[in-house]
Amino acid sequence: MKRPKFTQTLADTLLAGKHVNLISPHGRGRRQTLIDLISLLDDVQVAKIDLKREQKQWQTWFEKTLRLNGQVIVIIHNIEYIKQYHKQALNALKKFTLLCVSERPLQDEGWVSIELPNQ
Repeated sequence: MKRPKFTQTLADTLLAGKHVNLISPHGRGRRQTLIDLISLLDDVQVAKIDLKREQKQWQTWFEKTLRLNGQVIVIIHNIEYIKQYHKQALNALKKFTLLCVSERPLQDEGWVSIELPNQ
């Protein structure tokens, strides 16, 4: 695990039901942090999408995610790639705990903003 203390704190924040905006430029280990994070979330369902790489799967992923029940953590990597017409759909996902990964802070209230440390 690349950043064990940071990743555990991030997991604890999400498990407490808080929406998190993880802020970091590309190349700082965002993907590895998400892999490490998911390994700490054994007892909950995780629905993850990378909008930079999986844009065409959005609708199918979104519909499948909305059908989940119980404690669910939704991870949207590269949220800045969300299409304008999908932004309203993002509100429907707020019934779950959200982790949105972006290069810049989201302009949305109710989020805990956390910057990914260098190492």
